[in-house]
Amino acid sequence: MAGFTVDTHLFRELGELLVGRDSTALVELIKNAYDADATQVTVHGENLSDPENGQIVISDNGTGMTPQQFERGFLRIASRIKEEGDRRSGGFKRRYTGAKGVGRLAAHKLAKLMTVCSIPDPAVAGARSKAVTAGIDWDAIEALETLRDVEKSDALTVDSEARNEGDESGTIMELKRLRRRWTEAERGRLFWEVQTFQPASVLVEPPKSAVDQELLFDRPRLADADGDDPGFHIQLTGDLETGEEYWQTLLEAAYWVIEIDSSRGDGQVHYRITPTCRCQRDNPSAEARTYVMPHPDPEVGPFFQTRIMVREGSGNFGKSQRGWVGRNSGVRIYMEGFRVLPYGEVGDDWLMINADVKRTSTFHYLEGVDADLDSVEDKEAATLFLRNDAYFGAVFLTQDGAPSLRMLVNREGFIPDAVYDTLVRLVRIGIDLSVRHRAVTYRERRELRRQRRQAKAAQQGVIPPSRMTMKRAVEESVKKASTLAAEAKDQADAWQFDKAQQLIEAAAAEFSNASESTERLLTEPTQMRIVASVGLQMVSFVHEINSLLGMANTLDSSLGRLRKTGKFYPSSGTVFSRIHTNIGRLKRAVEKQASYLTDITSVDGQRRRSRQKLHESFASGVQLVEDSAKRRKMETINDLPKELRSPPMFRAEIALVFSNLLTNAVKAAGNDGRIRAWGEESGDDVIVRVENTGVAVDLADADKWFRPFQSTTAQVEPALGQGMGMGLPITRDMLEEYGAEIRFACPSPDYATAVEIVFH
Repeated sequence: MAGFTVDTHLFRELGELLVGRDSTALVELIKNAYDADATQVTVHGENLSDPENGQIVISDNGTGMTPQQFERGFLRIASRIKEEGDRRSGGFKRRYTGAKGVGRLAAHKLAKLMTVCSIPDPAVAGARSKAVTAGIDWDAIEALETLRDVEKSDALTVDSEARNEGDESGTIMELKRLRRRWTEAERGRLFWEVQTFQPASVLVEPPKSAVDQELLFDRPRLADADGDDPGFHIQLTGDLETGEEYWQTLLEAAYWVIEIDSSRGDGQVHYRITPTCRCQRDNPSAEARTYVMPHPDPEVGPFFQTRIMVREGSGNFGKSQRGWVGRNSGVRIYMEGFRVLPYGEVGDDWLMINADVKRTSTFHYLEGVDADLDSVEDKEAATLFLRNDAYFGAVFLTQDGAPSLRMLVNREGFIPDAVYDTLVRLVRIGIDLSVRHRAVTYRERRELRRQRRQAKAAQQGVIPPSRMTMKRAVEESVKKASTLAAEAKDQADAWQFDKAQQLIEAAAAEFSNASESTERLLTEPTQMRIVASVGLQMVSFVHEINSLLGMANTLDSSLGRLRKTGKFYPSSGTVFSRIHTNIGRLKRAVEKQASYLTDITSVDGQRRRSRQKLHESFASGVQLVEDSAKRRKMETINDLPKELRSPPMFRAEIALVFSNLLTNAVKAAGNDGRIRAWGEESGDDVIVRVENTGVAVDLADADKWFRPFQSTTAQVEPALGQGMGMGLPITRDMLEEYGAEIRFACPSPDYATAVEIVFH
């Protein structure tokens, strides 16, 4: 009689090939311990770089298995045992994390030989229950033809024995003869993925020392379990022992907390943006804000909780900390307390945050949101939009709250259906709300600071800047403050300390007033640096146009004479050729400058920070000085690697950096000179160098060229204009905002000067 047979290669298909990565296989085995009501599981690794002698041991203190349970549950492929009843564990009523009955085959992914020793809990299995010891040789099984042949071989052995009095229940699984040798880089990736199996404690219960305001919820619901469940803890030992963690350091760098709760059963999604203690120290006016909106699908869900920390700036991390922070940034997803890969890992942009940094429509997720939004312009708020690595947080899901979210067969990610899209939208709305709330807070901070300074200045009789131009207000305040400081010194010399103190306070008020005026002039430093550089470029443009005016006058005379006489002479062809050439020069000059100015002053050039391709940015800058370089018979070499990128910054800013450096380099290189740009990655840093022949710079006194007006030139170059001495100071100021350094460095052979930029 005909019937189905199953080839032993099924194990390879369901184990080694189905599971995508080693860490996923490992977490599937750990989930078995969770389903067995274990409170502690230890994962021990030895000799992971040596496949033949390496091993991984997973031990837990769960309820264990009897021989019958082992055969019915562990040895039965696609077992239905976890689908029976209410799909909960017998002790803590935990929702089973597995249902397909193939997770245990993840052991096939990791090793060729597996041994299992399990002692059942007599309170669950009975006082007379026996322990089970089993061995599975996967290679021996696959050498057989069908599963029917396994029973007749020694590829699978199962023995039972009476449990001894006092034996603690639990299961020990040993994986030997590892499938492959793990390189140091692969082990590093595995360690990082393993240590993020469970959410960080700082996200589950943020300490009051970091966040002292009321939160949306005290502790998220990590798993669907009995209220008496003491929790589940994973310990990594041996080769898997993790190094130093910096969660506390990362928490201390956080400025805001984003929380989302759609699990209250009221058909609403609740959001709360809360300042951390550090944020409140730096911004005393910062306040928490709560938003409520209808759930887009109150019948299906998903219903979940989320907590995300937001950091601003570089955080002043050490080198080792920066690498750790980079790996642990991002928003991860946890189902029943276990991480769902790949969400939140480096390079994964499941919330489309990095993608929207580069787009013009940043807040499209807020379109149609029925919530009381802050009053702030999208353009203003967009300047505070942060990249993915500025967030570190977790989305807490349970099977009960998100039954419609379906896991992919390889256990890595969810099927991207409508329910998943709803999850993405709800989390992203929370992030976008935080951006707008931060914009309002910082705008209010600037306004409050301005009002306080004006009030203090009015009390001390300082002339408010509104009565004169902003520029004159700064000049007058600084001048008056200097005079008052000199008078205070005279009074101090005369031992009149009371009068000296009054004069010093008055001088401080004047300096404060000058600072306020400057702040109003420089409300947005990035914008002002761009405007300042545009001004310098416009000066150059004026000189270039002036150099073409003489030619234009000649053209005008020639065309006027032809129009008046209507006669053509033998030399007219030459005249027309010269006219055509000069008109082309004029056209190219205008187009070049217009293109450059449009690029750096457009909304897109100043609105989205992204990692700029340095090779392309330098090439654009070369076009700006191309005519001057050709007249000087100068060679420009772009050796910047095409894959080399800057840190996230505005396109306008990197364009201005290269245009300023190239303008100086062309002037310094001289006739028949050479300019070369090259760069490289050095650890976590990106190094860019622009070198030129010609005039050398004394490195011992090189820093002076970054001071205003030090490089002012009296010579007017037709295309580049007269140097104003502001290009390098503006460039340094712009780069320092991103934690980058710019300096003169020792040039390469055959070059006289080198300017080096180091992006940290």
